[in-house]
Amino acid sequence: MRNQNRKLRAPAIHVGDLVQRIMILLMVFWFLIFLIMPMLLMFGQIFSDDHGNWVGLKNFTDYFQNPLLLSSIGHSLSVSFFTATVSTFIGLLYAYGVTRTGIKWKKLYQYLALIPIFIPTMVHGMALIYLFGKTGIVTNYLNINIGLYGKTGIIMALTVYCLPQAYMILSVALDNADNRLYEAAEVMGSSPARTFFRVTLPSIRYGLINSFIVCFTMSFTDFGAPEVVGGSFSVLATDIYRQVVGQQKMSMGAVVGVILTIPALISFLIDLMMKKKNERNELSSKAVAFQPKASKSRDRFYQLYCSLVVLCFLILIGTVALSAFVNVWPYDMSFTWKHFNFGAALHGTGVISFVNSFKLALGTAALGTILVFTFAYLIEKGKTFRRLSGICRFLSMMPMALPGLVLGLGYIMFFNKPWIEIPFLHIAVENSFSGLYGTFVIMIFCTIIHLFSVTYVTASTALKKLDREYENVAESMSVPFWKVFFRVSLPMSINAILEIFIYFFVNAMVTVSAVVFLYTAASKPASIAILNMDDNGDYAAAAAMSILIFLINVSVRTIYELVNAVLVKKLDRWKIKST
Repeated sequence: MRNQNRKLRAPAIHVGDLVQRIMILLMVFWFLIFLIMPMLLMFGQIFSDDHGNWVGLKNFTDYFQNPLLLSSIGHSLSVSFFTATVSTFIGLLYAYGVTRTGIKWKKLYQYLALIPIFIPTMVHGMALIYLFGKTGIVTNYLNINIGLYGKTGIIMALTVYCLPQAYMILSVALDNADNRLYEAAEVMGSSPARTFFRVTLPSIRYGLINSFIVCFTMSFTDFGAPEVVGGSFSVLATDIYRQVVGQQKMSMGAVVGVILTIPALISFLIDLMMKKKNERNELSSKAVAFQPKASKSRDRFYQLYCSLVVLCFLILIGTVALSAFVNVWPYDMSFTWKHFNFGAALHGTGVISFVNSFKLALGTAALGTILVFTFAYLIEKGKTFRRLSGICRFLSMMPMALPGLVLGLGYIMFFNKPWIEIPFLHIAVENSFSGLYGTFVIMIFCTIIHLFSVTYVTASTALKKLDREYENVAESMSVPFWKVFFRVSLPMSINAILEIFIYFFVNAMVTVSAVVFLYTAASKPASIAILNMDDNGDYAAAAAMSILIFLINVSVRTIYELVNAVLVKKLDRWKIKST
């Protein structure tokens, strides 16, 4: 009788709860296969030789005894520090001009600041070579030699690459300002300079730290720019590529990968701590929107400054575009279309590479958006497996601390093995996922994992803004969670969903590090084709393909802005009716 009562009192598992549990378990399994296992095998390789024999710490000993390899650590740290400092400083002034002054064409400056993210990082280096290289315009015609190849060129190229990120982070920080603080400073007779250092900078200190950390990590792990303009100045990102591709030393490549991950991991942990502290200093609900005071001299300075920064971007992209349409830069500047054939440069596979990039970007954007938003919804709004949510959040943020090159190397070591040997047990287990190696699927999943953390934060932030009462009311009325998902959460988060889609698409079009170890002759994307053409000296064809990628990304971004404006306007009508 007691057993029957217990059975009667046992809570029934609803179909919706069961579906949520299955979906969460599937997502955790997906992370296990496409993130945890590749990383475990990659980090395990550092204790083995290339034949799988246990060697302990010998690989680390060999690495630190090689002065050429050891110097790469110092090079990477110094380049990343200078790049992060310069990018944050330039980005701060640019963001300040756009958000805190009365300059004209603010919207135009906002869009033009994003130009560098629409092309692969190695293209920034190519543009600098066309201007400041041995046969560059500035070098030959103005007789100015800046010593581009090496540390100088890497810092310049990476600064262009990181500057949009610094601007976006700092513009958000500067937008969140309480005008009451500035009114109080004015009443107390504080000068504009004193107000800037005593009020503005302290209020955005977490944005400054976050900008520095993001730029440092991006510089430390970037492969494209050092490969093009680095010359003999080696960094860790180029070392891991040469060890794996050039010398086929997987174990030494794994050692370099671990070293490459350490600063990125430290930066990631610091960033997490800063975000937690920043949450305690959020803008008060009683805050008054900032209103910049009229100042002609200040506005003239920032109008000129922002125009110069944008002009530098336009000159770089314009130089690449011009080199794609002339016969021989800079000796024969007559117009031609021949570089867009890609025949000589890629043996007739240029169009195929471009199509591959589009397929990679579209597949990554479509599948990635579905996975990210669904996973974020299950974690933020789901009713089951609440104890598992902390582990799921950790898994979602883990890729942020892993460079793309390290992910790619881990994928080689996991998906390229038909059998996996369990350490110390000498037991081999069949790898059912080895058939994915060399396919588009593996490239898409690697790119999704590489970009997962940023997009997850976007989706999670959007979902947290939605009142949980929607789910509570639906539960009380026995409405399945998928109806709430499709009829409430999805439409109200459409802006974030579109932003996630565009982020995946644009970054998949320009990515190099995430797929440089995974492509085949049939699946080579355009970003890798540009790298190969640059290595072979086919700079004009590389420039032509870069321009096509740029135009595709700009077109997709423009379509996004138009669609977003229409959809948001339609979906926000209820707000207008309720006011």
